[in-house]
Amino acid sequence: MIDQQTGNLILAPTVRVQAGDSLETVAALALGESNEMHDVQTGWKWLFARNVYVEMRYYILRFGFFNNSLKTVIMGVSQERFDLLATWDNWSEQAEMSRLVELKQWIQEEVGSEGRFPWGKVTADYDLKSASSGITINYN
Repeated sequence: MIDQQTGNLILAPTVRVQAGDSLETVAALALGESNEMHDVQTGWKWLFARNVYVEMRYYILRFGFFNNSLKTVIMGVSQERFDLLATWDNWSEQAEMSRLVELKQWIQEEVGSEGRFPWGKVTADYDLKSASSGITINYN
């Protein structure tokens, strides 16, 4: 899914998302089950795509655009379809830490390791504020 040489997200043989793409370009792909856009009034706009199916996995993708240029992608990865109506009732820190291990393994499979590349940086982290784990791609 991540081209190690360019950082492009390869979503299908003819569908790629790359650093610098505009919000309109990515939104026109109509990825996944639902797409929402949030303008946070700081120059940043976020496009959310849920249950994007690529290579036998499901993804939640949060595309971050600064001044209409793709700069960041935050993603969740799962073998199972994401329950978009899930509540916090089944959440546990232990399960989220297990998810973090899985995300780090996914990065290793995709690009070899976390860290810096000529096109940007990839990390998997646990965010205390949102109580969730995710993969972050920051483009140069």
